[in-house]
Amino acid sequence: MPSEQPAPREPILQRLSALYQYHNAPEVAPAHGLEYDDNHYPHSDKYPVLREMSIVSKQGRYAFEGQPSKPPRIIFGMKIRTFLIVAGIMLVVIVGAAVGGGVGGQHIQNGESNPGAAPTPTSSSHPTATTAAASIYSAPVPTYTPLSDCPASNNTRYVSALAADVKQPQSGFDFTRYCSKVSPLTTTYGSSNITQAFVYSFADCIEVCAGYNSLHSDTPCTVAVYQPAASRPVNCWVGNAGSNITVSTLASSDNVDIAVLSQKR
Repeated sequence: MPSEQPAPREPILQRLSALYQYHNAPEVAPAHGLEYDDNHYPHSDKYPVLREMSIVSKQGRYAFEGQPSKPPRIIFGMKIRTFLIVAGIMLVVIVGAAVGGGVGGQHIQNGESNPGAAPTPTSSSHPTATTAAASIYSAPVPTYTPLSDCPASNNTRYVSALAADVKQPQSGFDFTRYCSKVSPLTTTYGSSNITQAFVYSFADCIEVCAGYNSLHSDTPCTVAVYQPAASRPVNCWVGNAGSNITVSTLASSDNVDIAVLSQKR
């Protein structure tokens, strides 16, 4: 029985050549990209794939998962919200200060316009003295009515109160009063007026004459004329009518009283 001849084998070299050619052939990626089995390779180091999914952010804009978030905006080292709060507080403080300054300035201006307000002291490098304008003072006019003790005091003696303080007996303070007589200062030749005043009694008019005698002994006052009904500024006249006055020769005159120096003490 003829022996069977073994089937001719494919040359190994030819098969290896085919594998070598396949291995060295350039790889071409499919049109839709590389694919791999996610189940078999859940985490691929060679071809990482990010799954994109649209989401809506808090600002109402579209974003994607995996996309890095934007950092918050910083103004002067603060976030926008903090900066707006601080700016609002500062604005309120500035407005309040402006309103307070305006109100204070108005009060100061009103205080300066008020005459009863205290003056504000001011400093000056060269102080100058100021002289206030002199004001005219009007004294109130008394409502007293000058009195007269006539006719009860007619032809009576009157001694001045100044006589007690005078050491010289030559000074004249002793007078005789006469009522309703013409003034010898206007009728006696050579008479002269010394002074005049407004008084409220006959005795006050005599004291004016006696006071002059206490200061002037060379030309004494010899007569005092009192007219109580006279108006201001004068109702008393004193003067020198000589030492030899004849009262009996003087005419009568209503509301005119005279006192004549009678002797020297």
